[in-house]
Amino acid sequence: MRLTRAEPGTGPVAQAGEWGKIRRISARGALDIELAGYSRPRGVALSMVSDIPQTNVIPCDRRGVALELPHEARWRQSEASGFRSGKDRG
Repeated sequence: MRLTRAEPGTGPVAQAGEWGKIRRISARGALDIELAGYSRPRGVALSMVSDIPQTNVIPCDRRGVALELPHEARWRQSEASGFRSGKDRG
């Protein structure tokens, strides 16, 4: 998962654009993410971020490149055809 927003707070916090693996999902749906070592500078102490809302992440590959999920591709195609914009309504 890749973060789309910086984590609030002071001190070492996760920044938008960092990525890693989900290690735990809490009962209320918040994520604990182990950051990829190469998404942070060497020597930075923070390697895990906790309690990240699912709305603040997007799926990505092992290099941090965002993935487009199949349902998103179908949605974009329907938008382009005018299905959701109301163009087909009389």
